[in-house]
Amino acid sequence: MMKLTVWGGAGEHGRSAYLLSGSQVHLLLDCGVKKEGSGDYPMIQQEQVPKLDAVFLSHAHEDHSVAIPLLYRLGYQGEVWTTRETTAQLTAYFASWREFTARAGVELPYMEEDQLAIRYRYLEEEAEKLTWFEALPGVKVMWGRSGHMVGSVWFLVQAEGKRIFYSGDYTSESLLLEDDSPALVDKPSSMLLDLAIVDAAYGTDANSQADKLKQLEQKIESTLQTGGKVLLPVPAAGRGQEMILWAYRNWGNVPIVIEAPLIEGMKRLLERSEWLRSQESDQGMRDQLELLLNRNDWIIPASEVERESLLQKHGASLWFVTDGMMQSNLAQWYYSQMSSDTRNLVLLTGHVSQGTFGHRLLQHPASYGACSVTKIRYKVHQGLTDVRQMITGVPALHTVLVHADKGETDRLRACLTEEAPNSNLHIYSMSVGEEVYF
Repeated sequence: MMKLTVWGGAGEHGRSAYLLSGSQVHLLLDCGVKKEGSGDYPMIQQEQVPKLDAVFLSHAHEDHSVAIPLLYRLGYQGEVWTTRETTAQLTAYFASWREFTARAGVELPYMEEDQLAIRYRYLEEEAEKLTWFEALPGVKVMWGRSGHMVGSVWFLVQAEGKRIFYSGDYTSESLLLEDDSPALVDKPSSMLLDLAIVDAAYGTDANSQADKLKQLEQKIESTLQTGGKVLLPVPAAGRGQEMILWAYRNWGNVPIVIEAPLIEGMKRLLERSEWLRSQESDQGMRDQLELLLNRNDWIIPASEVERESLLQKHGASLWFVTDGMMQSNLAQWYYSQMSSDTRNLVLLTGHVSQGTFGHRLLQHPASYGACSVTKIRYKVHQGLTDVRQMITGVPALHTVLVHADKGETDRLRACLTEEAPNSNLHIYSMSVGEEVYF
C-alpha cells in the first residue's frame, strides 16, 4: 500500500506539492508556492524531506517549482527530474520570486546556495516521451508533453506495484504547443491506474478554448471600436506568446505594442520546435512563428520615454506586458497611464491571487481608476469537459482533483460522481494536509 499526502495544490490554486509514500519509496511531485499576501509555501513535513528518493517537476511556473530550494535547505539530497527546457526557465522564476518576497518585506526561507544545490536530471536525455525508463531502483517513469507551456510534462510513475498518473498543468487546446494524450498510452484496456492526480483548475467551467476566444474577441473588438487601448498582462512564458499569435491573426492592422521579454519568449519557442504543434492542420507552427518574428512592424518599447511617446501616439491598440497578476512595477505603470480613460480596458486572462494588484483591480476597479477591468480566461488548464475526458481516458481507482479552490472542486466532484456513479472508483476533493491510501 502507498499513501498520497497533499502538501499543497488541492483545494487551492498554488503551491502544488504531492508526496507519494510507500514502504520503500518516497517521491514528491512538484514543490511550488502560492502568490498570496507575502507568499505561501507547501505544508512540508520536515521529517519526510531526508527520506525523499526523487522529486519530479512538471514545469517551471512558480506555483509548481519555486519551493524546491527549500527542500535542499531542509536536508534533501536527491535529484530533480524534469525537462532541460524547464531547467532553463527556472532561473528567471527564482529571481521573480525573490523580487516578490522583497517587495512584500519578507525573507526567503532558503538561501541562494540552496538554489545552486539543485541537481537536475533531464527526462528527454534518459528516454523519449511515452517510453518507460527506470529513474531509480524500483521506480519506473514515463513522461509526455502536457501542452501547458514549453517544457511542461505529465508523469506516469510505477512503484511498489502501483501505477500513478500526475497530469501537471494540462491542456489539449493550445494554439502553439503539442500535447501527448495520456489516454493513448499503450496499456491493457482493462487496466485501472491506482491513483490519478488531475488538473481541474477551471472546475465546472465547460467552455472550450473556442468559446473563450469568442468572448475575448468580442470584448477586445468593442474596446477598439470606441478608440480604447487594451492592456493585456500575461506571463513572460506560456499563454503570452499564444495570445500574441492570436492577436496578430485577428488584429494585424491595429498597433500591437509588446514588451521585449515576450518577444524573447517567442524566439525561444523557435529554438524548441519539438514542443510545437506540427500537424498539417496547424500549417506548420514553426513557419508561422518565423513569419511573425520577421514582420517589420513590431512595436517594442525600450524605455519609459518611448512608452510614453507610444501611448500618446496610438489610439485603439493592444498592449502586451509581462506579469499576469500585475504585481510588477511595469504592469502597474502601464495601468497608471491608461486608467483615467473610460474607453480603455485591462483584460486579465489567467489566475489572479488574492492580495495581488490584479485581484484588487477586479474587486474594486473604481477605487483605482476609470477604465474597465475584466477577466476572461484564456484556457491553459482543464475544466469540466476536459476533466471528464481525462478520467475516462486514464481511469484510476482513486482520482484526486487539484488546482482549484475547495468549493469549486467540491462542485466538480459532485458533478462527475453524479454523471458516472461507480462505487469502485473514488473521486476526491481534498485539502492541504489530507491523505489518501491506495
